[in-house]
Amino acid sequence: MNPVISVLSLLALFGCSSGSSTDSGEAPVAPPSIEWLNPTDGATIEAGDATCSTIIDAFTLADPAKHSEGAPTGYVAVSVDGAEVLQSGATTFTLTLDAGPHELAAALFYADGDEVSANADRLCEEDDTDATCAPVAATIAVTVE
Repeated sequence: MNPVISVLSLLALFGCSSGSSTDSGEAPVAPPSIEWLNPTDGATIEAGDATCSTIIDAFTLADPAKHSEGAPTGYVAVSVDGAEVLQSGATTFTLTLDAGPHELAAALFYADGDEVSANADRLCEEDDTDATCAPVAATIAVTVE
């Protein structure tokens, strides 16, 4: 039997696919996330200046004063009791807090001011209609004495 015909027969019999036709070859990209490192949820802290820290994964922070349309970078918007008090290009920042209970929120924003949204599997686009997409944010409650 002709060797070329033998090889073609084997290819036809077993297929010659090199992998799934839906495989893009790219590793999945984790969605961005943010969480409070310090203070922790339910903590009691001293009144005055408090050093606060967040942990941010899969997102690059930049100086919020340098808004750049379309750049895949951004900042953390920090709110105390629902009022934004700070835009930070760093994961550590200082908040001045009065005595009493407070809700601290940190949310990721792109450098152009658009809020970052994601779900458990992916980063969501600005016009995404997936109901599982939500702002990338973290909120904690603290008591200041």
